[in-house]
Amino acid sequence: MSSDKSDSEDVLRAIDELGARAAHTDLEARQVLDEAGVDPDALVRAVRDEVAAMLAVNRPVPARTDAIRNWLLAALAASAAGFVVSYHVNARASAEVQRQTARAQLVGPLLSGLSSDDPARRSLALVVARQVDPEFASRTAIQIGQWEVSSQAQARAGRNAAYAERFLSGLQKLQISRDPDDRKVAIWNDLLPVLLEARKNRDEFVDVAIEYQRVLPLLEVRDPGVFLDSYWGELWILTILLDSKIVPVVEAARRQAPEPAAVEQVFRKNAPALPERDRRAFEEAKTVYVRAIAGIPATR
Repeated sequence: MSSDKSDSEDVLRAIDELGARAAHTDLEARQVLDEAGVDPDALVRAVRDEVAAMLAVNRPVPARTDAIRNWLLAALAASAAGFVVSYHVNARASAEVQRQTARAQLVGPLLSGLSSDDPARRSLALVVARQVDPEFASRTAIQIGQWEVSSQAQARAGRNAAYAERFLSGLQKLQISRDPDDRKVAIWNDLLPVLLEARKNRDEFVDVAIEYQRVLPLLEVRDPGVFLDSYWGELWILTILLDSKIVPVVEAARRQAPEPAAVEQVFRKNAPALPERDRRAFEEAKTVYVRAIAGIPATR
């Protein structure tokens, strides 16, 4: 009797060990059984009761055969429970595979549009994607936005490379050097030519003009301690930035801009001593500056 009880316990222990080696967890097994309308606890009790009943049958068999039979019963019981779980796991997986396949068939044709270099085509593909798969479209929109920002930054870096060296050269001369000739070179050879060249392309000009906010505080157009023939070059730089229509640049330029009367005073004081050509150039720069600043409200 004690031997039968021991055998039963061995078989039930074997069932537990087989269950522990299953690919799915107990919680997953219970969930799929519930979904299939099977009471997990009732199934376990039924399997255990059936095995116990089978082991209770007293048959005169050799000890080795009995041990093999017990293990086979355990395997059979575990397989019965495992089949129910595996069937529903596979059925659920199959449904998910079908759903993902259908999703891929709908989203697939949109991928070329979503990855296009044409913004209009990307936008249209994104609108369609929102109807097909809102979650996918939401993630894709974020990725497209990040890609566009990165692309624009790279494009700006490429455009500005043509100007960066001369801009930095001129900026450093104004910041560091006290040599009047360096100041003339900075204005006439570096900073003003760069601004005039960039103005031919609006995208390039916006990027360059924003950088010139660093130049504005270094311009000596209010009351130059020493008058140089770079003065009207500096006045041209200020005028171009005032006319830029780039709000932060215009505001920064207006804060540095002298009143027209102050520029007129500098002109009257220094123009008579200039060669005719320089005097006319100074007068033209002054006239254009006064016209530009007249159309811009004073900053507070």
